[in-house]
Amino acid sequence: MNRPLRKDKWLRYLFMEKDSRLKPHLPETHLLTMKSLKAMISKYGQVILKPVIGSRGFGVIQVTPLTKNRYQIHLENKKKTIRGFKRTYHKLKELTRSRRYMVQKRIQLARIGRRPFDIRVIVQRKSSFDPWRVTGTVAKVAGRGYIVTNNERSNGSLMTVKRALQKSSLRHLSLHYIRSKINRIALLSAESLTEHYPDHRIYGLDLGVNRKGQIWIIEANRSPILSHFRKLKDRRMYRRILQYKKGE
Repeated sequence: MNRPLRKDKWLRYLFMEKDSRLKPHLPETHLLTMKSLKAMISKYGQVILKPVIGSRGFGVIQVTPLTKNRYQIHLENKKKTIRGFKRTYHKLKELTRSRRYMVQKRIQLARIGRRPFDIRVIVQRKSSFDPWRVTGTVAKVAGRGYIVTNNERSNGSLMTVKRALQKSSLRHLSLHYIRSKINRIALLSAESLTEHYPDHRIYGLDLGVNRKGQIWIIEANRSPILSHFRKLKDRRMYRRILQYKKGE
């Protein structure tokens, strides 16, 4: 598979959507067109636009329908309101330029205070013949005023998943059950993608937990950034990830 296709998030979404075990955990997603944007807003209200090829939350846009045929565009920590759907779409095309984009149902993520968070799960295997293992998990909390949880882009924060769940709007639920389900869905994702990338040995799954405790697969990254784990005070997960990368 050539390099652009390896980076194609839309292609990975289509692969995972075919797996009946994963489909209930995938937010509905389409390639961005005027027709798909209108249909998704009509169905879900708030939606997320993300580049087909991109990383670190770059270029992620939230679109929210308001009253009186107005729409709010939220990019980075800036918001802009535009009247009329066609004018809104043309503004979005101006922002996205010639890049291919997807439109995705917006998951109402659980929050710590007023800030949404998601969970990065690293899944690895030592060789293409070994079983997949969860080698690292970390919670990424969005910075004030941002929709993306990437801590560098939004000036957000990192914490262990256990601490994040204990501090979050989910603390009344079974946190052990949520953590075990997060790990299970991450492993299922890697196993499913093995059919299409048989020699690949690492994935970074971004998983969201909504306010009812349901787990959603936000995206699967083939070349995950590992700096999150290096920044944690306890660096045991980081060392384990590096060992697995070496096949040790």
